[in-house]
Amino acid sequence: MRTWYRLLFALSGVVALTLFPGSAFAAEKATELAERYFNPLAGSEHVFSDVAEVEPNSHLAQAQLLNCGDVLRPANISAAGDTDYVYFNVTAGTVITVGTDADGATGQLVDSRIRLFSASGVVVASDDDSGPGAYSLLTYTATYTGVYYVGIAGYSASYFGNYKAFINCQVPQPPPVNDQCAGALPIECGVVNLSGTTAFATADYTPFPSGLGGCTGYPAVGKDVVYKINATGGDVLDVNYTSAADGSIYLITNCADAQGSCVAGADATLSGVAEHLVYNVTSSGVYYLILDNYGTGAGGAYTLVGSYTCPATA
Repeated sequence: MRTWYRLLFALSGVVALTLFPGSAFAAEKATELAERYFNPLAGSEHVFSDVAEVEPNSHLAQAQLLNCGDVLRPANISAAGDTDYVYFNVTAGTVITVGTDADGATGQLVDSRIRLFSASGVVVASDDDSGPGAYSLLTYTATYTGVYYVGIAGYSASYFGNYKAFINCQVPQPPPVNDQCAGALPIECGVVNLSGTTAFATADYTPFPSGLGGCTGYPAVGKDVVYKINATGGDVLDVNYTSAADGSIYLITNCADAQGSCVAGADATLSGVAEHLVYNVTSSGVYYLILDNYGTGAGGAYTLVGSYTCPATA
């Protein structure tokens, strides 16, 4: 178990640290839920060139230019409470992806936290652990044409060291055909081996609106897609859903009431780790399998593998 913290950013760019103890996994979910936006995205474009961090860059006014597609590397959070700021320019509608990762084998930052600021210094998106390990990854769709800032820091004063950071920018695409229940794609009896992305889907469903609860234990306010099963009593669905974002999977019978009609769900892991859902069908009918993501606006590449077993009939 580790102690969790919440970073409070003043508009001046000064970071204040306030400590909130809690249990590891549940506290992490609760902390990230409390953030204004939480937008991890996978399947982002490849980066193009390395740009070395240049100090001083500890305030918005000192932010260093990092163009879309570039990597801030080498980079270092030099001391407790240090924040590195970069800025970039995009056009309205661009899907912005910002992430951090380790850079080297020793002396690593290990646990990062990132904030995305508007031109006026307002935090519009933030993330903690949606990247590899305890590193960060977020997405945000630009609402205006102009400059945005990114602040990169250790999760708490205990974390500092080397890291690398990137910014990617994508032109948005239309939502997938199974973005909502009306376009749900079928899952037939037999082996299930599906893949896709929720990066450009919309956030239509959630097993629980807020807090802790529902059939998965948590809300899922990210982007989601839908599969449909025409089930018969005795059928068994046994699947693993892996999302590059923090995946959440659940099975419902009424798309107008996802919370009230949810019969099974899973959200026990973080990004990039499979969620395992098993359901033994007791009542024949149409079921909708929602592949969702935990954080607000979260979406990315996914796989769904396993089986849908239908008993033999005479």
